[in-house]
Amino acid sequence: MTGYLKIGQAAKFLGVSIGALRLWEKTKKIECFRDPLSKYRLYKISVLQKLKDSRKKKYNKTAK
Repeated sequence: MTGYLKIGQAAKFLGVSIGALRLWEKTKKIECFRDPLSKYRLYKISVLQKLKDSRKKKYNKTAK
């Protein structure tokens, strides 16, 4: 599927652990989809980018 990353790829993209992504999924901070055949968690790149941008803004504010 294009436009999606598997959990390890998504974690690397965001600079967080796989466990963090699973926690965020559980607490509804981020939504994942399941591949119908493999059942892998898939994360939409556009959603990940928005989350990455919002985290960057949040941490840049506290660093000032």
